[in-house]
This record gives sequence, structure tokens and C-alpha cells, in this order.
Amino acid sequence: MDAGGLGEHLYARLTGRRFLVVLDDIWNAQVLRDLKKFIPIDRNGSRIIMTTRLLGVYAACTAGISTLVVPFMNDDESWNLLRETVFTSDQEPWDPQLEKIGRKIAKNCEGLPLAIIEVGRLLCKTERKVECWKEIEEREDPLVITIDDGTPISNTLSLSYKMLPRCLKSCFLYMGVFPKDYEIPTSKLIQLWVSEGFIEQPLSGKSLEKRAEEYLNDLVFRSLVLVCKCSSSDRIKTCRIHFVFRNICISEAHNENLFHIIKKYPQGTDRQRGLCFHNNTVLGFKGVHSSLLESVPTARSLLCFGPQHQHPLRVYLHFPSLSVLDAVTIRFYKFPQQVVELVQLRYLAITYDGEIPPSISALCDLEVLIVRRHHESLKHSKAPVYLPMEIWKLHKLRHLKCMGHDLLDPTSVENGSANILENLLTLSGVSAHSCTRGVLGRMPSLTKLGVRIESPHDVIEISNLFRDFRFLKRLVSCKCIVENPSIGSQVVSFAPYFPTGIRKLTLQGCRFSWRDMTYIGSIPNLQVLKLRRCAFRGPEWETSEREFRGLKVLLLEDLDIQHWIISPRCHFPNLRRFIIRHCYRLQEIPHVIGCLSKLEMIEVDDCSPTLVISAQQIQQQRRIHSSWDDKIKSKPPLSQ
Repeated sequence: MDAGGLGEHLYARLTGRRFLVVLDDIWNAQVLRDLKKFIPIDRNGSRIIMTTRLLGVYAACTAGISTLVVPFMNDDESWNLLRETVFTSDQEPWDPQLEKIGRKIAKNCEGLPLAIIEVGRLLCKTERKVECWKEIEEREDPLVITIDDGTPISNTLSLSYKMLPRCLKSCFLYMGVFPKDYEIPTSKLIQLWVSEGFIEQPLSGKSLEKRAEEYLNDLVFRSLVLVCKCSSSDRIKTCRIHFVFRNICISEAHNENLFHIIKKYPQGTDRQRGLCFHNNTVLGFKGVHSSLLESVPTARSLLCFGPQHQHPLRVYLHFPSLSVLDAVTIRFYKFPQQVVELVQLRYLAITYDGEIPPSISALCDLEVLIVRRHHESLKHSKAPVYLPMEIWKLHKLRHLKCMGHDLLDPTSVENGSANILENLLTLSGVSAHSCTRGVLGRMPSLTKLGVRIESPHDVIEISNLFRDFRFLKRLVSCKCIVENPSIGSQVVSFAPYFPTGIRKLTLQGCRFSWRDMTYIGSIPNLQVLKLRRCAFRGPEWETSEREFRGLKVLLLEDLDIQHWIISPRCHFPNLRRFIIRHCYRLQEIPHVIGCLSKLEMIEVDDCSPTLVISAQQIQQQRRIHSSWDDKIKSKPPLSQ
């Protein structure tokens, strides 16, 4: 019988009857759409229940249908399920020590019922002794699930991996290189994916980073990746995988020769494409390096995710075919000259306090350069530390993050005006010394800029910081942080040179006057504005007509403002989220905020009692007119 005939038979059997149809683990929304053609509409209380692990299927089926997103279990729910799986009612009560350990085991299952039940089955086969349960609790992965190992949980989880498109499989397996429970910064993950060559070149004008972000969203929609934190613009900020998938990623990546994790003397590394050290000390043994060089001479990736090393650690990095080297957790006291011999490098991340040598220009394929400095070296810096002029020869650079380093103006040398970083998208960690026309004017594709002023001698540049931003036509995100601003310093005036395309702006410690806020309010595409610790100084902020027309998120934190006056015609028409923290002198939130039609959330944290009262009044006012998500928190204010 074909599908049409089967559908007609189903229709005939259900007509005139009250029925319940259960569709479990649906992978395609079309299944439900096809089925609905053969479901009689008798309005007799019949129901269809469908379950799916794909958010994409869920989103496609929500129209006119009641939906429920099942959350992870909390700690008590997890323990109750584990207890019911392991013990029968006549076996209670049990050893209190077993309950204490059992609760920890249940918590380690991270709220997933499938994992809790499987661990419960394991405990049923284990002696009910404290030492036996303790051994299971201390395991990094109590289940050690692999593809097709025959267990019910493997059969369920393996299907999620097997159903992935080929382009997503390597990206998903790569999640296993990170340590357990590690919150992975999305920017780091995307840059690694791109550098590893996992991202297919988009046919349209879309960037590789944008395509990689779509890959990540797809993995989230398939319930393979968990979102830990979201940015103010609702994009994924950090993520991780559930522990039940971690061993699948590690074992399958090893089988595919994608990477091998090393925690002690390496074994089984033959033909592996990438090496990941969760114990950096191992990399310091010359014998280990020789062994690895012999077994994996063509290794393309070397990742060091062991604990941060503050003391000198001699490491051997010379693997000639490396394209990715992430050694941020190792602090180098001398620049590792082996690095400049790795001419195929596309991604380089290290921690080093000294000057980068001119020979860095030998890495002509480099796309990502991350150089961190120890916070103590930043604190005692007497003068700007510059990257070598040769950095301008790295024309493939897409992301440059060099904490405490600045760029020299290439126009100051002969033929320097020809140097342009045409592919650079991100520049962060620099001071105001890099925000000049000679530098910024040679980054035509820059979309994200982060300026951090650490040293007192840099603060004098703050008034001129934004004057050359007009050359950044594609800039969409800007962050300027002045560390430890002097509270007693005078207010600084600045000129209005923000690009019109900027969508996100974060300021801290700049000490600008509230009068100059009108320049920011006039930015037509601004959606997110974060003002932190002394970003603006002065007792009063008055917003004027037609300011902040597109603003969606506003954060005020640790400011000395006392009065906030909003013009009746300036009503933040698109504001959705308003957060105010540690603004002890501000007495109330303007009542106009309560009239914003699109406001979804207001958060008050550690502010004056009168401000909390005004927030509660807004809360009550909004509940009269519409439902919304309120989050009002308060603590006793600190002394003013």
C-alpha cells in the first residue's frame, strides 16, 4: 500500500472516533503536514502529540499548535529520577552517605533524563557501598558513550550525529577538544573552525565567519550544542556540549583522524590531524615532542588547553605543517622563535609580554593573531608597546587581538602608505595610539574595534580618541574601556565622529559630559548602548527629541548620575531591555520608561531604595496594560 492509500485507510479508521495519535522523535516537519491531510476534524477532543529533538521542526510546527519546550531537570528532579531507577520503594531508607553521593552523581548528569536513567542502570549493577558509588561520582564521564556501542542511549544519541550534514560533522566533533564543562567563547570557536578549514566558502557575499555562525546555530537547533550565555544582541556568546556527547566527539574524532587529546605521555596519535593538550607540562618533554614528530609529522593543529602556567615552561612547538597553534595558556618569557618557522600558520594565539619580532612577517598566511600580556606587565608599562611595522605585511589577517600592543603608522616609513590590511575584521586590545587616521584608514573592512587604555599616559589621548573613526565605514561594534579611571578627574569633551552604521557601543571610564550624549543619540543604527563605570560624568542627563530611535538595549552601570530627564518626544520607541546597576545616586527611573510599548525586560540591581520603588511602580503600570518579563532585583545600597 502506498502512502496515499495508507493515509486514506487511516482517515477511515479515525473518522467518528475520539483518538490520540503519538508521533515520537520527528525529524522533519513535513511528516506532520502530510499526516494532517488524513486526520478528520471532528472537534471531539482528539489530539496529536509529537516529540522532536530539533528546534527547527518545533519552530515550523508552532502555528496554531500548543507547544512545550521541555527543560532540563533541576537537581531535586534529577535525584528523584535516579533514586526511582536504582531503588525500589521497599528498599528505603538507605545509607545517608549514598544519598549524598547519589545526588552528586545525579547532578553530574546535567539534567538529562536519558543520562540519569543510564547511570541508574549502571548503579544497579554496582555494589551499594560508598566507595563504589564514590568511584562513579569521580569519573569524568561515567557512561563513556561511543557511536553504535549497543546501549539504548548510544542508539539515541548516535542518530543525532549520523543525521548531520557532512559540513557540520567536523564542526560538531571539534567541540570535543575543549575540556569538560568549558564554556566556549563563540568568537574563539568560529575563528578556529574557519582556520581549520571546516567552513565552506559561501557563494554569496557572506563572510566565512557569518557562515560559521550559521553552522553553530544549526547545531543548537539540533539540540547538539547548549547555549550558555547570549550577548545583548541575542547572539550566542558562549556555548558547550552536554557531557553525553563529549566522548562521542572525542572517540569519533580520533577514528576520523581529526584530533587526539593528550593528558599524559601520548599514545595512539598516529596519523592524527590535530593534537590537543589538556596537560601543558607534557609538551615540555623533548622525548614527547620527538615521539609526536615521528608519529604525526603532518599534524596541522596544536591546541593547549591545560591550566594556565605562570612560570617558565619550555615547550617544543616545531611541527612543520601546523596551521593552527593555540598556546594562550602558556606564558612565554621569550618569544618562541620556532613559531616564525611555521610558515603555514593561519591561527596563532600566545601569551607573551615582550615585543613581537619583525620576523612575524614570515607568516604570510596568518589570518588570526592573538597575543595576550600578563596583567602585571600591563600595570607597570611605562610607554606604549608597538607591534613591528612588518605586521602590515600580513595582508590575510582577519582578526588581530593584541592586548597592550599598538600599531605603528605605516605612513611614517618609505612606501608605507601602500600597506593596507584589507581583510581585517576585528582589532582589539589596542590603545588610543592606534586610533589614528594613518592606522584606521588602512583597515577598510574593519567591523569590530576594541580599545583598552591601561596606562595613565594614555588617558590624555581620550579626548581625541574618536576623531578618526569616520574612516571606518563598515564598523558595527565599538568598545572603549579605560581601566581604573580617576574619580576626581575633570570631565572630558569629545567630538562626534561615530560612523552611522555602528550598532553596538560600549564605553567605560571615559568621563565624558552628559551634554555630549546627543552625539551618540543621533547615531541612526545604534541598537545596543552600554555605559559602565564613569563612562559619563555629571549629575544630570537630559535626552532630547528624536534621539535613540533605534536603540533596543540600554545598560547604565556604576555612574554618578542623579537626575535623568526624558523629553516627552524622546521615548526610545524600540527599547526592549533596560538594565541599571550600581547607580546609587539616581533617585528614580523616568516614568516615560513605563510607557514604552516594546519594552520586554527591566532589571534593577543594587540601586537606591527610591529607584527600586519607581521600578516597581513601572512594573505594576505595565502589568495593567500588557504582559511582560520583569526582573527587579535590589540590595541595600552602599554608602554614597
